[in-house]
Amino acid sequence: MGDDGVGLRVIEKILERKLDQGFQVIDIADNGIKLLSYFTEETEKILLIDCVEAEKKPGDFVLFSPKDVESEKMLSGMTTHEGDVLKLIELAKAVNYPIPPLRVLGIQPESVVPSMELSDLLASRLDEYVKIALAELNKDWK
Repeated sequence: MGDDGVGLRVIEKILERKLDQGFQVIDIADNGIKLLSYFTEETEKILLIDCVEAEKKPGDFVLFSPKDVESEKMLSGMTTHEGDVLKLIELAKAVNYPIPPLRVLGIQPESVVPSMELSDLLASRLDEYVKIALAELNKDWK
């Protein structure tokens, strides 16, 4: 997992501190297709938190809307373990799913080598990422 698991670590911190007030926290790390079940008229907004190659310094982050970027990820096919959120959104649009406002908190990894732990750099900034995620969720995205 390495730094690729930063999104999961951020949501774990939110849940362990019981900061999930007024929103639902879900883990789609091993099943990206699950995201489609939240593409409904009732969903107010979705914030995805993930490791993203953004040509930033390791540990830095970017906030963006998927419509503002293009995927360069090479996939061997659509599986539940090899997802690409941008391609999933395209699929949802093609079959007329309602797409709620969606933003991404993308965190530049330091290391994506197989490991159960985050790099020391990203681990030391988890509290910062939690604050950023909560602030973003409290904004009006319209």
